[in-house]
Amino acid sequence: MNDSRLDDDLKDLAKRPMPEVPAHFDAAVWSKIRSREAHAPTGWQYWLQPFLSALATPRWAAAALALTLVAGWALGRLTSHSSGSLAGTRMAGAVTGEVIDVACYFADGARGPGHAACARRCIESGLPVGLRTKDGKVYVLIGEQIPPGAQPGPKHQSLNAQLAPYAARAVTVSGTLVSKEGVNVIENARLVTAYSDADEGINRRKLSVGTLASANCPICS
Repeated sequence: MNDSRLDDDLKDLAKRPMPEVPAHFDAAVWSKIRSREAHAPTGWQYWLQPFLSALATPRWAAAALALTLVAGWALGRLTSHSSGSLAGTRMAGAVTGEVIDVACYFADGARGPGHAACARRCIESGLPVGLRTKDGKVYVLIGEQIPPGAQPGPKHQSLNAQLAPYAARAVTVSGTLVSKEGVNVIENARLVTAYSDADEGINRRKLSVGTLASANCPICS
C-alpha cells in the first residue's frame, strides 16, 4: 500500500459519522480495567502462577508427590543417622552388677550361681566378660588402655583373669561408661569391690538363680 492510497483511506474514514456509544462508556471501560488490575497477581504471585497451573495437571502432581516422598525418605535417613550419632554418650562412673560370660548369656541367658562354674571357665578361656546390672542392662568390660609400643599389640588390658574368680558374683567396676548405637561398654574398667553372700548392699540373693552349663557354650559343652 502506497502513501497516496493510505491518505485516501484515512480521508474516507474521517468523513464517516462517529459511532454512537452508550452513556458513561468511558467510566464502564475504566471500571473493568481497574477490576482486572485489582485481581491480577502481583510480585512473586505473578511469576508463581504459571508454575502452580502446571502443577495442577495429573502428570506434574504425580511427579511432585514422588519428589516429596523421596525427600521425606532422605530426611528420615539423615535424621535417624544424626539421632544415632547424638545418642552416643561417654562419662566416668561406676557400675555394680553380676559378672557374666557374654557368650553364654547372649546364647541362652545363662547366668547366676548355678552357672558360675561354666562362666568361670568361659571367662578364663578368653571369652568376653561383662557386667549385668539388676535392671538387666549389660556392659561389656574392656581393661585399662595400654600405652602404644614399637610392636603392634592389644590396646587394652584383659580383665578375664582378674574377674574369672568372681563369675556369677556381684562386683563394682569403675571406668568410662560408653553407650553407642545400643551397645554399652565400660572402657578402662577397674575392679573396685567384690561382694560376698553376706553383704546387704547387693548379693546373690538379689540375682537370678540362673542355669547350669549353657547348651551352646563352646567351653562347657
